[in-house]
Amino acid sequence: MPLKDKVAWVVGFTLVTLVAGDGSAQTLQQQILDARDKVTPALVNVQPITDVYSSGERRSSTGVGSGFIFDADGHVITNYHVAGKAKRLIITLSNKQRVPGVLIGEDPLTDIAVLRLELAEGQTMPAHVLLGDSDELSVGQYVMALGSPLALQRSLSFGVVSSKDRYLSDSFKLPTGEKTGSFNTWIQTDAAINPGNSGGPLVNLKGEVVGVNARGAFGASSIGFAIPINIVKEVAAQLIATGHVERSWLGLTFQPREELAQYFEAESVPGVVIRSVDPDSPAERVGIRAGDMLLAYRGELMSAQFTEELPLIYKRIADTPIGSEVAVAVARGGDVLEFTVTTEERGASSSDEMEFESWGFTARGITRELAREFSLPDNLGVLVAGVKPNGVAFHGQLFAGDRIVAVEDEPVEDLDGLRSIYRSFDDARTDAVLLTVMRRHSRRWILIEPSYEN
Repeated sequence: MPLKDKVAWVVGFTLVTLVAGDGSAQTLQQQILDARDKVTPALVNVQPITDVYSSGERRSSTGVGSGFIFDADGHVITNYHVAGKAKRLIITLSNKQRVPGVLIGEDPLTDIAVLRLELAEGQTMPAHVLLGDSDELSVGQYVMALGSPLALQRSLSFGVVSSKDRYLSDSFKLPTGEKTGSFNTWIQTDAAINPGNSGGPLVNLKGEVVGVNARGAFGASSIGFAIPINIVKEVAAQLIATGHVERSWLGLTFQPREELAQYFEAESVPGVVIRSVDPDSPAERVGIRAGDMLLAYRGELMSAQFTEELPLIYKRIADTPIGSEVAVAVARGGDVLEFTVTTEERGASSSDEMEFESWGFTARGITRELAREFSLPDNLGVLVAGVKPNGVAFHGQLFAGDRIVAVEDEPVEDLDGLRSIYRSFDDARTDAVLLTVMRRHSRRWILIEPSYEN
């Protein structure tokens, strides 16, 4: 095609009229501008100030991310990995005013955090966004990503929905270290999403928010991911109401049948493979085993041939009221077995970390996820997260990954317990402290001599 013809084609395509959401004819350019103008007043820049733990020490750090005003009460949606655990929040509004924010709740498992604007007396609440329906998205549909990429505030990029049900591995981790994405698929888009875009809105041409921008693909261009807004609505409602998200837990992880199609000699075998069963979990206690095929849950048939079908199964279990007795059917060796299992609360998916300054290390609480990751028999004790180089714990040969289970003759059940013990020893200016630790399932004793500043 001659160059002048290519130019004419591009111009013609750009000026083509499309039917807008209200039925009127608009150019694509005008739709983009109108959608932008609906969302921009609710767009915010989020600057969190957090404690960061590295090499056995605590320090303050600041970052930058994006967000948007979610409702008329001034709640702001952003990513957990942007503002989770923030001790202070500075929020810049679209009119460039800076206001403080407060963290209302956070959910690492969906990478969502809810903040609230703390407006001064007399300040007017800014406009909030319109929310769309992410289930109605189509591959190829135009979308815009708004936010502060690389700290460049009020930026807009444009593209299409590349996939509406992309699944990221259940081993995928946030920059903050927690696993995420077990309960949702992701919207993939070629609209540019860069560091700093996280937490900003993904918007359709009606000016409705259909997703929350979360991350780009490392080492790739034109591949970004957003959390579907329908998931965000559910999570935000619980965080605003109670500050946390309640989920049921059975102790099961799954894998799709496609990975075992050759073994079963058919791709049409129903069910989903149970990959693992957590120790002392509700499922283990009734006799469910790894390798069983889950067929039904609460009378509903369960099936996952492909990985993108797994989040629906995890979410189906998580949404069950805590403490429910549920009927579970599994296939094992050609037989169908039925069990009644009582769901338990999943519990926190992230844990606090603390610096034990005079002892020369940092430690964190042990969640069920951490216990599984480190193959621990339970979640008692605390996990050493970092050891200060050339500090007293370093010289005592305490290592990151050790699990502290006792101090002297006092058992350590969790981080709060160790915090209390530490303060009593610190107040007494104890000359030496004996730690009992578990390292690779063997017990060791570590003697440290605390270093006090005064």
